[in-house]
Parts: sequence; structure tokens; C-alpha cells
Amino acid sequence: MDKSINIEKVNAIMNEIIGSIDKSKNQLLDIVENAREEHEVLKSELLEIKREIEYVINEVDRLTLKDKMVRNHLAAVSKAFKTHTEMDIKKAYDAAAEVKVELMSASKEEQMLKIRRTALEMSLKRALKNIQSAEHVVHQVTIAVTYLKGEILSAIDEMGSESMVIGVKVLEAQENERMRISRDIHDGPAQQIASIVMKADFCERIMKKDAHKGLEELAELKDQAKKALKEVRGIIHDLRPMSLDDLGLNETIETYVCEFSKECGLNTITKTGRIIVDIEPIIKVAVYRLVQELLNNIKKHAKANNISVNIEYGTKYLRLTVMDDGIGFNVEEKLGELKRKHISYGLLGIYDRVKQLSGEISFHSKPMEGTSVMIKLPVSREVITNDGK
Repeated sequence: MDKSINIEKVNAIMNEIIGSIDKSKNQLLDIVENAREEHEVLKSELLEIKREIEYVINEVDRLTLKDKMVRNHLAAVSKAFKTHTEMDIKKAYDAAAEVKVELMSASKEEQMLKIRRTALEMSLKRALKNIQSAEHVVHQVTIAVTYLKGEILSAIDEMGSESMVIGVKVLEAQENERMRISRDIHDGPAQQIASIVMKADFCERIMKKDAHKGLEELAELKDQAKKALKEVRGIIHDLRPMSLDDLGLNETIETYVCEFSKECGLNTITKTGRIIVDIEPIIKVAVYRLVQELLNNIKKHAKANNISVNIEYGTKYLRLTVMDDGIGFNVEEKLGELKRKHISYGLLGIYDRVKQLSGEISFHSKPMEGTSVMIKLPVSREVITNDGK
């Protein structure tokens, strides 16, 4: 009995499995997109509700003041009944009753709108959580499919457990980057461009009726197009900062930290040493990304006032140190929490990026005592190869 494996059948089965997973992935992507659209609708509805609440609150304030005035007038008329006719008293009473009804109606509307606002805010939170969960599933499915297709590990001859782990980590890093770019485009230029399309249609109709007004609308349209272009250029710059090639690593880092400081209103100090040997491009990009991620983490979580970024260079390694005077955190607890929740962004993303480049990283932080991060990276892959022997 022939027990040899029929490779063609195995490949056919694998292709069928991959095709089925791909189809499911596309269905998941549709679900994510629908969830995003629903999220946008809820955001718009919440914004409109908040505007209505603001208007109704002003109306309640106005009616409260008016109610006080008509009640005072009714009291005055009632006391001076000898100088006022029965008709005067009736008019004062009717006016007070009418204002009271309007005030009660407006107060009830305010209460109902606030209930609706709370419900919408809860729905928004649930929708965002659903989007994140769905994106996480898509993320994992994409990694699985790519791995099954062998797109990242085609060059690996012997698939040991260590190679598999490295391959999955590389894929995960790629997918994290793609997801970040997708979100940046969806939340920025995509919405700007959609607004521009609607604005263009509006301008076309206005121009037919009022040329002057149409020109004003076109000026606004031009400003929106400029903002969209600026955001696209920002995303392109984040993908691969041109200044790394044109200006070098030090000046690129100094410029980024300076712009970050202006945007966030934080005090920053940047110290960059003299570069002794040529740094491989992939290492330059890694350092730039690490500075980005570390500063973004500080902006989101640290509540810091002061930040320092320091880069020192040796013949084989460089050292990046980033410090802040923020609220700090328990490093072990936070890393354990992130691992349990399978979150790959933030601290774990930084750890993985450093590990992939055979670097070293250490966090020193305590609650209310700030945080310092020290990262040691090789200046080239040659250093990794030679020191690994």
C-alpha cells in the first residue's frame, strides 16, 4: 500500500482553505466598514443632539426668567386688585400659566435630549469597541493567511520554532503598520475628500444663482483641498521621512521633536551626538519610528510637562534615551496587562521593534516619578551578524 503523500492534493486542500479564509476575511472587512459608517452616523447624530441641548438650555433659561417676571406681575396685579379689573387679573394669570406650560415643555425636552445624548454616547463606545474587536480579528486572519501562503518565510529553509516566531512577529509588525496607515487615511484625507466632493456639488449649484457667493464657497473648497493634501503628505512623510536621506538622522529627529513640542505644548530638550560610522537606512527608520512611538505614548498617557530625547553613537551601537516627568506606571503590571489583552501597540510594539533588530530595551518607571526608556541598537546588520557568531 502506497503511503506516500500526494503533494498536489495537499496543495489543493491548502489553497481551498486559504481561499475560504480569504473570503471570510473580505466579509469581516465589510462588517468593519459598515461599523465605521455606523460610528460616523452616531457621531453626527450626537453632535446634532448636543447642539439641540445647547439651544434648549438657553430656551429654558429664557423661560425661567420670563416665568419669574410674569409670576411677579401676577402677584402685583392680585395685590392691587382694586386698581385692576378682573380682565387684567385674568390676562396676568393666563400669561403666567402659558409661560409655565412652555417652561415645563422645554424642561421635559431638555431631559429627554440628555437621556438621548447618554444613550448615543454609550452606543458610540460600543460601536468603537466592536470596530476595534473586528479589526483585531481581521488583523489576526491576515497574518494567518499571509503565513499560510508563505509570503514572508519563503527564504527560510528549515522552519524551526524560533523562525516561525520571528516570521509571525514580522508579519504582525507589518499588519500593525498597515492598520495604522488605514486609520490615518480613513480618519483624515478620506473624510476631507468626501467633504470636498459634496462641497464641489454645492458650489456648482450656488454658482448658477449667485456668482459672488459661489466664489466664496470655492475659496473654502480650496482650503479644504489644501488641508487634505497636507494630511496626505504627512502620511507619506510618516511612511518614509524624506529628510532621513536629505538631512540625516540627527536633524530629522530634532525637527520632529521640535514640531511635536509646538503641537502638544510640552517642553522638550533634544541632544544628539556625533555620528561616528555610517548607520544603515533600516536602523535610521527604526530610530525615527521609536522616537515617534515613545513621544506619542507620553502625549497619550504620561501627563508630562518636560521631555528629553538623547541619542549617543558608538562604532557598533547607538543608544536612544527618552525621559519624561509624567505620572509614571508599574512596568511589569502594564506589560502583563497588554499581553493578556493581546494588544500589540504602544509598549509591546516598541519592545517588538527593538527585538527584531537584535537591540536591547529597558524601562524605568514608578507611579508619580516619571519614566525613562533606554534603547541600544546596532548601527548595521553587519554588527548583528558578527556579534551573533
